[in-house]
Amino acid sequence: MGKLVADQVLELSGPLVVGGQQRVVRTTTAGGAPANVTANVARLGVPARMTGWAGADPAADGLLAALAGRGVETVVVRRGRTPLSTVLVHPDGERTLLSDGGEGGLEPADVRTGWVAGAAVVHLDGYDLLRFPSALRMAASLARDAGVPVSVDAAAAARIEGHGAGAYVELLAGLRPDVLLCNADEADALGLAGDLPGWAPELVLVHAGARPTRVLTRAGAAEVAVEPVASVRDTTGCGDAFAAGVLAGWRAGASVPDAVRAGHAAAAVVAGVVGAQPP
Repeated sequence: MGKLVADQVLELSGPLVVGGQQRVVRTTTAGGAPANVTANVARLGVPARMTGWAGADPAADGLLAALAGRGVETVVVRRGRTPLSTVLVHPDGERTLLSDGGEGGLEPADVRTGWVAGAAVVHLDGYDLLRFPSALRMAASLARDAGVPVSVDAAAAARIEGHGAGAYVELLAGLRPDVLLCNADEADALGLAGDLPGWAPELVLVHAGARPTRVLTRAGAAEVAVEPVASVRDTTGCGDAFAAGVLAGWRAGASVPDAVRAGHAAAAVVAGVVGAQPP
């Protein structure tokens, strides 16, 4: 659940030079964590439903149609202007994200019981937690009432620190998630470098690119190695693909290490293409 974003991906021909000029290759795709996660879940052959907010403009029309073409069910409120992210893809595959939040949003009254009906897991985005905290709390509450597990992917470390780590932790804790996904920088910002703090869920997964993923539980910590990836073209959306693989595997009954490996495999597919969506 969350917002639908248009991603304008610009592949840089060389290192970005302030004040300079260079050619780029541009690709426009659906973006935002909810779209990316559901697209990857659908690629794995698992039913996926995207719920939340989409703009009431032609840009959103095309994005929703593209998701439907992938087999993703979409149940959204339509208002305002679609958010736009400009993604700079550097020659080494790393990306820089520039976001225009659009106009509109998601209110608690928008969230419906039907959005979580029949779900194996409800996945919430940590960026949306900063923008629509009350709506996400409503979704988490409805999920708990329906016996549906909740997973959350944390916002970027810079956004966590800008909001205040303590205040962001309060937002996360208010969702009472079953699973938290984050990268190494986000884990540091949240104080997840050692033993799990009291507010944290029973399972925290910390991915770190090519380095092993850390699995944190009350019983201790473990690591799952990442298989080498032949080619990294663009890292945009790899975290969302990882989330999709993990959640699909976990809810299908796989062990946590095997679910993490499924996440690695899904991320490797997205790393090999331009943009945050799988082929």
